[in-house]
Amino acid sequence: MSVDSGPRKVDAGYAIEYLQEHPEAGLCCDDRGCWITPNANETDRQALLLEATEAERLKDDPRLRLVSGIAHAGRSLWVVRRMT
Repeated sequence: MSVDSGPRKVDAGYAIEYLQEHPEAGLCCDDRGCWITPNANETDRQALLLEATEAERLKDDPRLRLVSGIAHAGRSLWVVRRMT
């Protein structure tokens, strides 16, 4: 029987694939770290974790955009850009 040990650490490549497959998800960062949340409206939940260097690589990906004015002070959120 396997025990769920919580969110796993992933690299930027896996994280962008996850974000593209789950458009409601987002990349969140604060002073404690960075994680992928399954729903960008509920940034406390963690689906995947990223090391700081991987998070920086992900933030630089042109497929993501920074969301301004989120409810949590000190926290930033990136989501997949909508392509038209």
